[in-house]
Amino acid sequence: MPENTNPEDAVRRYLTFLDDPSKLIDQTAIKRAETAANNAKDPLQRLHALAELAQVRSADGEQLRRDFVRNAKRYADEQGIPPTAFREMGVPGDVLAEAGLDGTPRRGQVTAAASRQRAPRVPLERLKAAVNRLPKQFTLSDLGEKAGGGSPATLRKAVDELISEGKVTRIGPKSDYSGRGRAPIVYQVK
Repeated sequence: MPENTNPEDAVRRYLTFLDDPSKLIDQTAIKRAETAANNAKDPLQRLHALAELAQVRSADGEQLRRDFVRNAKRYADEQGIPPTAFREMGVPGDVLAEAGLDGTPRRGQVTAAASRQRAPRVPLERLKAAVNRLPKQFTLSDLGEKAGGGSPATLRKAVDELISEGKVTRIGPKSDYSGRGRAPIVYQVK
């Protein structure tokens, strides 16, 4: 879904998704992607066609949810729709809360810290593999940057597993750290 989804469309699409996700599947796009995959001569063309096919076969519930959260409060205010109506339509309480429809401000309206984006999800195996591309000594932050994301807890879990596998050792707090808070822990690849 594009970022500029209008509020009515965002609300309609999310409610449709909650009711029956298959209603949002474009059968024409599926047939077009299947044809492209079947007719692809080049392996990369086939790879891209198969990726598109996987994408069009399912509605992106997470994107629909984000669009709803971003637009539902404005739509509800403009149309005079109470949160109870959304609940009756099956919108989960946490989604209503995040959208600011439960009487609390939406995330990002309280403090700057609340508006920070979460780190992208990164599979544990990808985090563990990224360690091999780091310098001999690294911090969890270095690992997250190299792997392209990962929550602090997931980063720690990956490193803890590597320590138990004997591939990494814990050195201790970074000695030359001068920033705020505690010094980050330095690890070393064996």
